[in-house]
Amino acid sequence: MNITAYHAKYFAHELTRRYAANSLQKFTASLADAQVDLNPHQVEAALFAFESPKDP
Repeated sequence: MNITAYHAKYFAHELTRRYAANSLQKFTASLADAQVDLNPHQVEAALFAFESPKDP
């Protein structure tokens, strides 16, 4: 696979990018790295917990 300089720069940016703790991208990245099969209700529960406000 040949990658152009543009694509190499884009991949480097994505790999080193930081997201806020409550960012949906961070949640989806975690799901993408999951090593287990998730049921839809488990994903919904995790997303609900992720979006819930935290008590101080």
